[in-house]
Amino acid sequence: MIMVTEIEISNEEIKQLEKTAKIINMDGEVCPYPQIVAREQIQKIENDVIIIETDHVMATKAVPQSVIEYISKYSVWKSGSGQYKIVLWKK
Repeated sequence: MIMVTEIEISNEEIKQLEKTAKIINMDGEVCPYPQIVAREQIQKIENDVIIIETDHVMATKAVPQSVIEYISKYSVWKSGSGQYKIVLWKK
């Protein structure tokens, strides 16, 4: 069984990551589409970061699980207004 750690991320850290990360907006999309897109995109990049923007709370658990073998860690940033940013660090 592969274990990946969820880490805490601050507003400042997310702003810094957004400067260089690949950002994919998945607002309005429901499972399994965010998982499919995340899986396709994580395989295309070298050691880097992808941020999935979503308003679908189920994706915050499903997306990291769908790419678990490709990532070293992940974080879920919550806006407080129903918006989420799933940060995936590729191995």
